[in-house]
Amino acid sequence: MNILLFIYNIILVILTPFLSIAGYFIMRKKNKHQYYWERFGFIKIDDFKPEKSIWFHCASVGEVRSIKKITDTLRKTNPECSIIISTMTATGRQTAIDYIKADKAFLLPIENSRAVSVIMSYMNVSLLVIVDTELWPNLIYTASDKVPVFLINGRISDKTFKTYKRFSFIFKKVLNRFTAIMTKSQLDEERFREILGSSNKVITAGNIKFQERKNKADIKTIKELENIKFFLAASTHKGEEEEIISWFNKDMLGFERIVFVPRHIERAAEVKEIIEKNGFSAGLYSNNDFSKQVVIIDTFGMLEGLYLMADKIFIGGSLKKIGGHNIYEALQFEKIIAVGKYMFSFQEIFDTAKEFHLVYVIENKDDALNYLKSSNETKNFIDFFNRIDKINSDTVSIITETIYSVIDNKG
Repeated sequence: MNILLFIYNIILVILTPFLSIAGYFIMRKKNKHQYYWERFGFIKIDDFKPEKSIWFHCASVGEVRSIKKITDTLRKTNPECSIIISTMTATGRQTAIDYIKADKAFLLPIENSRAVSVIMSYMNVSLLVIVDTELWPNLIYTASDKVPVFLINGRISDKTFKTYKRFSFIFKKVLNRFTAIMTKSQLDEERFREILGSSNKVITAGNIKFQERKNKADIKTIKELENIKFFLAASTHKGEEEEIISWFNKDMLGFERIVFVPRHIERAAEVKEIIEKNGFSAGLYSNNDFSKQVVIIDTFGMLEGLYLMADKIFIGGSLKKIGGHNIYEALQFEKIIAVGKYMFSFQEIFDTAKEFHLVYVIENKDDALNYLKSSNETKNFIDFFNRIDKINSDTVSIITETIYSVIDNKG
């Protein structure tokens, strides 16, 4: 692995100057260049010099939000420990500040070993917690030489498992650098063990993305959509919009509006064109255009309010082999939702919701019409939420107790 890591770093040294400049202009064109240079280690420290800190690395918003109960618990029991959070996206960075109240948040210096070392030394990092399977070799190798490194919410998808097995001579060495790997499910644990060989460092903790329920009074809604019947297609991906709009006829099955929220909002203009090619009028939220049959949301931060208001909800990423998205974000508002058949990225919450008859699975147009024309049944969500709360509590306990044991041993 040392020779492979050496070659990997030589390639990074050659490519980084070109990629950094090109990347800046691309991100600037998309108006996403704020904090861009933090990705290369230019992080403003100010006077932040904690006595001790725990570093969480999260990909984006969902991962940041998922660690709230863990960070709250750690703050209560270890008030001397600051919480620092790195992310891959600016929106994740802002969520770390606003929602987690991180003592310090920044974009991860991507594969910059020197920057990682400086962060760990200056911020007195006691341990690093990587959320989900974010395997950055230089981050993991540099950090694990200094402090314990944990992986939480570990997952290996079907496709990734094949890759990990094919290149197990690489991934085994990276994964062995973790002090503990805490997986989302028993299947994920078995897959990690197969890559590593029999290992006592892998345990099933559960999925931390079952978030605490929101107070409806705190949710921002869209006044133009209040008190009207609308269908919401949330977090859709390329190839899904065509299929979803094909479920509707000219009278829109009695819905007053259809609302699309593309997973990647930069696709909004593309989605608008798709909708119009299928014979429906479409407007963008940013243009304040609510007179059309279809409204396309092209602004961040609207999804929770839409979940709260929508009459029917479909969660995307599930009609194609993407794996689906977190359906709990909609279920928390006591809405029966629909998904496609590909929900392997959120299998646990999907199976639990199915057990309580809170989710429809759409495999064809007939399934879609059955869902869209069904009455809004009143379901008892109490037992479902009790089950989720128990799962969540157990997961947080396993993770925090493992972290406590390391903190205690380090004094």
